[in-house]
Amino acid sequence: MINKDLNCFKERLDSIDWDRDFGKADKENYEVLDSLCEYIKAEIRRNKNSDTIDKALILLAENVGCAEDFERYEENFIDNLVKEDLLTKEQMNLFYNNVNRRQG
Repeated sequence: MINKDLNCFKERLDSIDWDRDFGKADKENYEVLDSLCEYIKAEIRRNKNSDTIDKALILLAENVGCAEDFERYEENFIDNLVKEDLLTKEQMNLFYNNVNRRQG
């Protein structure tokens, strides 16, 4: 996995049109974020100390914000990776320090 993969995730997230059809945008957002989570898991299996994991965690954190995202990505994804001892304390803190909470 390389940074161009992360750029593709970022471009897909940035291209979501939230003003046109919110339901469609919300679904597309979850699809991209779920794919990003799978990417993170694969990268952890490949090389637990890869700096790509840190960049992917930041991208995920920057796109988590509403209550549903909190449960889906923070509690069900990040917390599970920590419980399984797949994320370091530094990686967990990196994620939480970059979460951009918004109302919704």
